[in-house]
Amino acid sequence: METISLSGEKWRTEQDFYDALAVALGCVDWHGRNADAFLDTMVYHTDLNRVQPPYRVVIRDVSNDMRQFLTDFASWVQDARENRKAEPEWGDDVDVAVLVA
Repeated sequence: METISLSGEKWRTEQDFYDALAVALGCVDWHGRNADAFLDTMVYHTDLNRVQPPYRVVIRDVSNDMRQFLTDFASWVQDARENRKAEPEWGDDVDVAVLVA
């Protein structure tokens, strides 16, 4: 399993996180910079990113200002995985996770 380590030390906005995540996952140039776009390509349409499951994104050095958003994003990824398993179109799981250290 691949572990992608990101440092949030210099992140001040959600956009900073999304930009770093796009680079780390090798997203297509036209990839959106919002939660919905990342949940879509991390959980449902994984073939659009260079990095393929299984993988973990581990985020360290997070400011207090960013911690809640990043924790929420991590839970959104988990929720998307659960939704994928429950949807007849997909019916399976994809092994991706975001962890805020």
